Amino acid sequence: MENLRESPISPYSLGKVASTHFLQMLHRTENFPVVILRLFLTYGPGQDSKRFIPQIIRGCIRDEAFPTTAGEQLRDFCYVEDTARAILQALIISKIEGEVFNISSGECILIRTVIENICTLTNAGKPQYGKIFYRPKENMALYADISKANKLLQWKPIISLVEGLKKTINYYENDYA
Repeated sequence: MENLRESPISPYSLGKVASTHFLQMLHRTENFPVVILRLFLTYGPGQDSKRFIPQIIRGCIRDEAFPTTAGEQLRDFCYVEDTARAILQALIISKIEGEVFNISSGECILIRTVIENICTLTNAGKPQYGKIFYRPKENMALYADISKANKLLQWKPIISLVEGLKKTINYYENDYA
């Protein structure tokens, strides 16, 4: 929920929380026109190759063995086109200034299932589950309630995970082959 108190676990997440609080304060005290979007794991073509999904795609396209965690983390991935539509909605919808919105698919999925989907879609890859340890204090469940975005932004994602993965795989096929 957007109104729950944040509990940052890294300098990066603390920076995002501080920015949110700063912008909310400016809105309250100076009537600064701000809408805050919390983006949850946006992925798609052109994403940095060091990120999770491009790394898995690369290993699969090359039909390599690659290390992964056991894959028990729950995550919420949002395809880049859906994220872009949410940003545009936030720019054109009136009377939402000062609001915070979660932007994600609204569906949690196991990391292992994402890896298996990529392996299936590429018909390749040899993930080595459990070869990478979880990070200290890793958040094992990171997903969002997007009902507020549905209602006030009149937004919902339309690209399924499998459809988004297909588009992303197609983008990287020439780079990683």
